Amino acid sequence: MSEEVKMIGEIDFRDIKVKIYNDPYTKDGDSSCVWSMRNPDSCYNGTVSMNWQTGKMTYPEGAVIPEQTDKDIEILPKFIIVGKKELDDDLVKSITAYLEPEYLLRNKSKEDKNEQLQ
Repeated sequence: MSEEVKMIGEIDFRDIKVKIYNDPYTKDGDSSCVWSMRNPDSCYNGTVSMNWQTGKMTYPEGAVIPEQTDKDIEILPKFIIVGKKELDDDLVKSITAYLEPEYLLRNKSKEDKNEQLQ
């Protein structure tokens, strides 16, 4: 009988629900989180060239580049895979303690990120 990944619950994080899955091949104390932007449909899907020195993007002639809001590009946890078979209070506390600082790191403003590079 093969074991499979199963959803064991979900937790509230900011204004979303994050699904938690048990992977039978993940060790009991290990976990992985998948992050994604809130609205990936707001992204341009096509050819783009980038100057790696300046960061300037060049799009093909006639390309329509969608406007994105800060909310569209917000990076949020999509789901979490854990080794535990049940979602207990300790696991919820551990996940919550992980999510907030990781969220802040992924969603720093452009100005904050530029200051870090200098």
